[in-house]
Amino acid sequence: MTPLNVILGNQASAIFVLSVVGALLLACACAAMDVLGGPGAGGGRTPAVPLPLREAAFVWVGLPALLVLAVAGGVLGAVSSGSTDAGRGLELVLWCANAAFIVAVLMIGLCSPLARHWALGLAAFTAGMGASMLFLVMISALGLGDAAGLITDRSHQLVFGVAVGGVFLGVAVAGAALLALAVCCAERLYITIAGRRTPGAGSGRPGSRIGRASG
Repeated sequence: MTPLNVILGNQASAIFVLSVVGALLLACACAAMDVLGGPGAGGGRTPAVPLPLREAAFVWVGLPALLVLAVAGGVLGAVSSGSTDAGRGLELVLWCANAAFIVAVLMIGLCSPLARHWALGLAAFTAGMGASMLFLVMISALGLGDAAGLITDRSHQLVFGVAVGGVFLGVAVAGAALLALAVCCAERLYITIAGRRTPGAGSGRPGSRIGRASG
């Protein structure tokens, strides 16, 4: 059982609903902590991993993984659409697609700018899910194939492969955005708890300044 089989399998509808609910809850939690923490909440945090290293991992690992995922998904879709034995000879491509999916979700979710603000993560999640649904609708509306459900025309196979690659790409972006929202929420929660436990955290309040002036 591979990640893409789980996400795009029989439980795809349930996973879609749960992911939408989870993204909304995470975004609402981040927004609530921003409001309760004031305008500077989370703005001055120091990331556990240096920012240049995270950006380098996003650019040189995350984005190439997305490209590999799109290409592998396109090959899987194009070849399997015209073959009755879709799995034979495509094991390597399938594993490349699943490995690229995992790497892309982790690198983009943890190292991209999406984790810096919940609005970016929510926008990327919406875009990824919307693109996936659009490509799925395009696949169902193609109306291609013979009586056996196989696509024999090369150009039609190419179109089908592009649509499958687009679905894989959209799912990966949505998954990375959901991870980024979780990271953003966890960071804000840590900052809120650490701020309450830090001694002298309220030294900048007006009452404390008045007390020092009167002393």
